[in-house]
Amino acid sequence: MSKPVISIIVPIYNVEEFIADCLESILAQTFKDFEVICVDDGSTDKSGLVAESYAAKDSRITVIHQENKGLSGARNTGMDLARGQYLAFCDSDDYYHPDFLEKLFNIIEETKADVVCCKLVPTKEKYTGIFPNLKQINLDTEITNNPIMTFLTTNKIPTGVCVKLYRKDSLKELRFLEGIYFEDVPFTTSLMMCIQKVVMTNLPMYYYYTNPNSIMRTSFTREKVESYIRLIRHIANETTLRQPELTPLIRKKILNGRFKMMINQAIRKQKSKKERQYLFDKIQKSVISLFKEGIISYAGLKPRHRLALFLLIHCKTATPARLIMTIL
Repeated sequence: MSKPVISIIVPIYNVEEFIADCLESILAQTFKDFEVICVDDGSTDKSGLVAESYAAKDSRITVIHQENKGLSGARNTGMDLARGQYLAFCDSDDYYHPDFLEKLFNIIEETKADVVCCKLVPTKEKYTGIFPNLKQINLDTEITNNPIMTFLTTNKIPTGVCVKLYRKDSLKELRFLEGIYFEDVPFTTSLMMCIQKVVMTNLPMYYYYTNPNSIMRTSFTREKVESYIRLIRHIANETTLRQPELTPLIRKKILNGRFKMMINQAIRKQKSKKERQYLFDKIQKSVISLFKEGIISYAGLKPRHRLALFLLIHCKTATPARLIMTIL
């Protein structure tokens, strides 16, 4: 059996309502030489069965069933099984423009890049099969031969993994950090340190379904605080191993940025005052250690977040920082 050119990895977990649309968008691709690796990550609904029904009709689709390992674990399983020269990811409640693979494949082949990116389209509309004509968009591409600096100093390279096509050899042994949320951040940061060329395009081809009823996307939990702390430490360690000279910039742009996002979300996405207080107490304990170790700092923070960090470090409780974030 010949190897496909592109392997598409689709993690599946309790998405019975969406997985068919996701797979329909993949099967509608104008580029046909691909395999789809669906990783059913311990779903308790009929998601896996829906995927199996598609696999029975199209030999390019394979379904793997495993115990729940989370999104990172499902993606890693797919990466280990992928046979293609290139890799793509599609989350199971999102979908592709029909030209997604063809456009990105042509660009990555022409430029010999490690990664090519498109634009993400947030949408509240489910898959219909009807899309804008990309021929009406003047293709604009930009190439960087210093991906990590472009990633750290501009907004041109997106963090999200699903808006990209990857040359598999460029990923080497890189895998997703398991057991956390926000797994795209450490993956993309580490990847940008390892590769030589990235192409950014203006083509809007990845449709991110923003489900207004999704608790996972709208709530902020204790587990997410732990994920932020773990990924901050992970990225700091990876930077020390890979490119220690980047430590000040990584700290300013990535690590301090995640501290800011963490306390923002603890206020905005947690309605319970009691739980917000618990989250800030939890944040304070970790932030004091991170600051003393030089992993996070005041660099790049706006006055509001600088003050919150100061209060977390110097006050006996997290209450002053929480109140400042609530008021300002």
